[in-house]
Amino acid sequence: MAVPAKSSLFDPLTVEIRAAAPRDLPGIIEAWDELSALHATLDSAFERSERWQEEYRHFVRSLIGREDALVVVAVHDRELIGYGVGRISVLPGFFQLRRRGYVHDVVTRESYRKKGVGRRLAESLLAWMRDEGISTVELTVAVRNADAVAFWDRLGFVSYMHHLKRQL
Repeated sequence: MAVPAKSSLFDPLTVEIRAAAPRDLPGIIEAWDELSALHATLDSAFERSERWQEEYRHFVRSLIGREDALVVVAVHDRELIGYGVGRISVLPGFFQLRRRGYVHDVVTRESYRKKGVGRRLAESLLAWMRDEGISTVELTVAVRNADAVAFWDRLGFVSYMHHLKRQL
């Protein structure tokens, strides 16, 4: 399903959403660099380690091709402009609803934001989870990232838990 673009400079038909391959890792790392740098300005809990590139590359690479995970990329004119990471997890047996989806990341490069790319990435992850029989999908969002909170609100996500922290 094509999502209409909000800008005449961007034709959503020219954006390919596809499963990620190892060759996409450099573009994924660049996109996460933008997002993680923004998050680090919002809260010190998001500060990156010295090995962040290697560690994040290993994290994403370990999910590509797994049956319980999906990594998708958005490509425009052969440039990776965004990506999404989703997983299916199985909770302990004391929960009635044990299989749940989890969205780790949906990231769009800054110059392509607010043009429907993030929505298409998120919808591709949600469609995969639905096809896998998942009925509940969870995610976390930085409370100080107002654009991200509004994005997930528009997609129908609602708060049902509060994730708290305390510095010691």
